[in-house]
Amino acid sequence: MKNSLVFLVNPISGRGKGRQLARKINRYFSTKSIDFEIHFTQNQGHATDLAKRIIHQNPKTIIACGGDGTINEVAQTLIGTGIPLGIIPIGSGNGLASHLDIPKNNLQAFEVILQQFTMPIDVGKVNDYYFFSNIGFGIDAAVIHQYSKKTTRNFLGYTLASCKALLKYRAKKFHTCINQQTNKEQDYFFLFCSNSNEAGYGISFTPDAKINDHQLNFLEVKKLNFFEQILFSLHVLTRRLDKMKQVSQQTIQQLEIITDESEILAQIDGEAVIFPTNKISISVAPEALKVILPKKLS
Repeated sequence: MKNSLVFLVNPISGRGKGRQLARKINRYFSTKSIDFEIHFTQNQGHATDLAKRIIHQNPKTIIACGGDGTINEVAQTLIGTGIPLGIIPIGSGNGLASHLDIPKNNLQAFEVILQQFTMPIDVGKVNDYYFFSNIGFGIDAAVIHQYSKKTTRNFLGYTLASCKALLKYRAKKFHTCINQQTNKEQDYFFLFCSNSNEAGYGISFTPDAKINDHQLNFLEVKKLNFFEQILFSLHVLTRRLDKMKQVSQQTIQQLEIITDESEILAQIDGEAVIFPTNKISISVAPEALKVILPKKLS
């Protein structure tokens, strides 16, 4: 396996496109003078287990083939190893891949892998876990938890999950401390910390975010009434959240979030997570991960 390309494929990602992708990988890379292997993930967390085992065999590159969740699982293990992360997006949201301008076309994505142009990117850290695109609390977390129950993983399913979550959601009280200085406590509709400028499906809450500026973009949305929630949704679609007085945004390096509850509901890179604690610590790890991306962005 030394100096080989290792593809970790989520077979059910993209409504079952994973197995079809594996056949394409085999046909394409069999014509190239390079060693490669293909492994299928079996369940949530398996991509991390596979990657941990594979990195000890010194592969040239590990390529995550799936959506943001699969990419997150693989990337968790590559931080600090010097082994580049390759991405072939076949998921539903594909937020990180879109930010990095990685082609959705399989053959074009294969060419990017072969070119091996790499760039170090920043990584977000939340307690003892990492995120690569974003982490959200409040309505964002409620939507993703609702979406995780859906069998239809596409924009329609996301929209339906959003509507259902909005009907039930009530603003939550959070205490926030930014860069160990600014403290405040109030009811929030939404808290969002982003490393990239896209959250998936072309939606962006932080269009100015950069993945290599050694900072995270932090969005705060105060409690909204029903009509303000509709206005918020419209401003998200038009990328004009700066027009709402209830919304503030800034770049940060450290953030602490505390609640009065015994656990915190969140979404990390589009996956539902429950932290069994009332305190979350977020920070940025500058240039902690090498990724393969198109030459024009490297």
